Amino acid sequence: MFKEKALEAFAGYVLEKRLLQETSFHRLPRFVVEYLLAKAGGTLEAVDKVRQRLEEHYLGPGHQEWLKDQLLRHKRKILIDRLEVRVDLNTGRHWAQLPSLGEYPAEVDYHLPEQHPGVLYGLWGTLELEYEGGRSPLRVKQFIPFQTSLNSLEPFLKGRQAFTEAEWTDFLLASVGLNPEGLTPRQKLLYLARLAPLVEPNLHLMELGPRQTGKTYLLRNLSPEAFVISGGKVTPAVLYYNQLTRKPGLIPTYQVLIFDEVAHTAWEDPSILSILKDYMESGQFSRGGRTLTAEASLVFLGNTDRPEVPLTQVLPQGLRGDTALLDRIHGLLPGHEFPKISPELLYQGPGLVVDYLSAAFKKLRPLAFDPPLALPKGLTQRDARAVRKWVSGLLKLLYPGRDWPESRAQDLADFALELRERVYQEMSHYNPLEFPPRRREEPGLGWEELFTLLDEAYHPLFRALQQRGAPPPSEGPEDLPGTNGGMSQSLARWGDKRLLPQGVTGPGLSVAPHTPPDEVLRFLGLQ
Repeated sequence: MFKEKALEAFAGYVLEKRLLQETSFHRLPRFVVEYLLAKAGGTLEAVDKVRQRLEEHYLGPGHQEWLKDQLLRHKRKILIDRLEVRVDLNTGRHWAQLPSLGEYPAEVDYHLPEQHPGVLYGLWGTLELEYEGGRSPLRVKQFIPFQTSLNSLEPFLKGRQAFTEAEWTDFLLASVGLNPEGLTPRQKLLYLARLAPLVEPNLHLMELGPRQTGKTYLLRNLSPEAFVISGGKVTPAVLYYNQLTRKPGLIPTYQVLIFDEVAHTAWEDPSILSILKDYMESGQFSRGGRTLTAEASLVFLGNTDRPEVPLTQVLPQGLRGDTALLDRIHGLLPGHEFPKISPELLYQGPGLVVDYLSAAFKKLRPLAFDPPLALPKGLTQRDARAVRKWVSGLLKLLYPGRDWPESRAQDLADFALELRERVYQEMSHYNPLEFPPRRREEPGLGWEELFTLLDEAYHPLFRALQQRGAPPPSEGPEDLPGTNGGMSQSLARWGDKRLLPQGVTGPGLSVAPHTPPDEVLRFLGLQ
């Protein structure tokens, strides 16, 4: 079990998730609560300490008059809050906006945005407010953000070595609050795909599916490096660069930018999309005579009641049917395969403190994971780039120490091809002349699962087929009626083309373990 190994491999960084059930904690982001609980010792006693600390120092909106009264009487106040800084070019000063203060500003030291750039868009932390009285402005005297930093990845990588892949996958999901019990291997992989933008720069994905499946749950609660835009109007100044204030936009500031409820987001300025396409393709954009480079991964989320193509018909005017934008999306997650969030899906056992996990992900982000892959013929350059980015991101999550089995990267490539193919199907719907329908096999069970079903004698033959770019079969071994009323089994089937083991007769190609792979590929029409 991963629970026992977790406590030993990550001593000091494991937290019982049931401690988060305190009602008063639900008002704050998960990474804030876990940071405070971990600092307080991560025990049952820590719950009381953190609850008391929040009662004393966290106000939230609606208490601004009480707070101003306290400052008038006592001249200073320690708060836990989200600090956002705006720049006043007319006066050359910086002003803080705090939910606890409402619209009332507080002056900020000139150097704070340099030390913590995230405050320009909002950063949680502990701060000290000071008021000297009279006409003196209210000031933020000190600010300590809630962020864990790692000097080295080595302890994280050493901890990972204590787990098998299955145990580590369960441990990762448990750490972000999901109960791995009851989830299928495919569902677990899909959840990891949701996490991949946190470890892989410039990985752009879209997920359209039913409501209440937790589309924003993981990214919003896991990392302060992720920013959520929930509907509304987006502008070039907000996304890219504000020429008036000379303030970098969201894309150069954050690691992951999430367009939640994308169907309700207004894309009225035509320059937004042209710059966005340039950025998604090259990682750069130009605005106001300046060229900026960024590594933010873009995540587009929305609701749809039907899983059939075209899912993207729910996108707003300006995005719907734009194949140039879709072609820059690296993968479309099958939103209808995620279960709805329920009490049974929420994990309450031991897991990594998410702030520590987020810091490890940040360290993994700039690293290059580029294993050799056997990709099918006929892919475009964008297809191949998308697959490689997905494989890189998933390997960083599963094997951060680069010690993956040789065949695992290819298995993940098959999964990545599926996610990219879903994007291609959407483009083909809108423009079949430019993106003609590809010949597709029936949905397969995947190479990894197939090898668990095959006779080991046939593993070298099927591994050779996989390495030569053959797609996984649509079905594995199937029962076949034999002679004299008996039954036999096939090896695998691609559409209507079946491979039979040596000595079995029936419709299909009979193969032995030593049959040349080229002979099989010719039979399948792949050579």
